[in-house]
Amino acid sequence: MLPLLACVAGIFLGLNFRVLILLPTSVVFGAIFIFHNMSSDLRFYAHIGDLLFPLILAQAGYMLGLVGRDTYAQIIARFQALQSNRI
Repeated sequence: MLPLLACVAGIFLGLNFRVLILLPTSVVFGAIFIFHNMSSDLRFYAHIGDLLFPLILAQAGYMLGLVGRDTYAQIIARFQALQSNRI
């Protein structure tokens, strides 16, 4: 579930933000992960794969969001278009 959530979050970030949003998001997610492992008396190195896999998927989702940005903008513009009064 976490990898899917990370990929969807990456797509959202890619659609709405510029390139510098990925670094703070990764740092915050990494800090939360490390704090959770330390509070559970686990070593950081024991679950490094559990941290890296969602971060890689978030970056992949970000790239998908960047690629789909133009298509998404066209779809939104089509739904928000005003109706013409011309006959």
